[in-house]
Amino acid sequence: MAPRLPGKVALVTGASSGMGRAIALAVAADGAAGVVCCDLRPEANPAGFEADLNIPTAELIIQRGGKALFRKVDISNPKELEEAFLAGVSEFGRIDLVVNSAGYWAPFRLFVDEDEELWNKMVSINTLGTATSNRLAIRQFLKQEYDPAWGSRGRIINISSCAGVVAFPGEVAYSATKASINHLTRAGAIDHAKDAININCIAPGAVATGMARANFENQDIIKHMKKATPWPRLGVADDIAGVALFLASKESSWMTGQVLNVDGGMTLGVAP
Repeated sequence: MAPRLPGKVALVTGASSGMGRAIALAVAADGAAGVVCCDLRPEANPAGFEADLNIPTAELIIQRGGKALFRKVDISNPKELEEAFLAGVSEFGRIDLVVNSAGYWAPFRLFVDEDEELWNKMVSINTLGTATSNRLAIRQFLKQEYDPAWGSRGRIINISSCAGVVAFPGEVAYSATKASINHLTRAGAIDHAKDAININCIAPGAVATGMARANFENQDIIKHMKKATPWPRLGVADDIAGVALFLASKESSWMTGQVLNVDGGMTLGVAP
């Protein structure tokens, strides 16, 4: 199968671990000309499930024959995000695909026990950070020509959560900010469909990542997750990366403003 992203340059936030790492590696393997790996640090979360945790994502891409660079980015800091975009354009000449995987989650607690500090952090990272990255991506895409072979001027893939689609107990702030990503995807897509810019979103279910390690090691929580997931297994990061590749490919060029639930059926309803 021919590479689906030849000549394309991707910028991935949250690229050091989990879903962001899996997506960055998959994009590079599918022919991307360069990947800008953005995260708080280049090293993977030591609690992650990856087999190659000791090798930073950008280094792994380079070892496998691709091109990549790492930029330290806290997505709640607009200046760091802007500098990452500038670095990508400086290094690779353009940016065609932006994947917003960076996010924040905190252990479960009742709504009444959530505080301003938690809400401010959730909003600044999940909502405002993702929104800033979307705007920076669109501004860059508008400087670039439409690619008829790809069917797009540029692509954005946001990562939200099934918690932004249906209600889950103990994570009101997280759910609200993830729901905001779903809707900024839809509203942003309407604004920029005329520009041939695709903005879509993936809402993952229970996926084994370093950030979710505590949940996966808690037998009560894992039992609840399995009961809520009709599919006979929980998710892995590559499940999300595969869908991201589809959203980055020519085959999805007439899709925009969509939120794809990749969750083993968790959001379908009450599992039997």
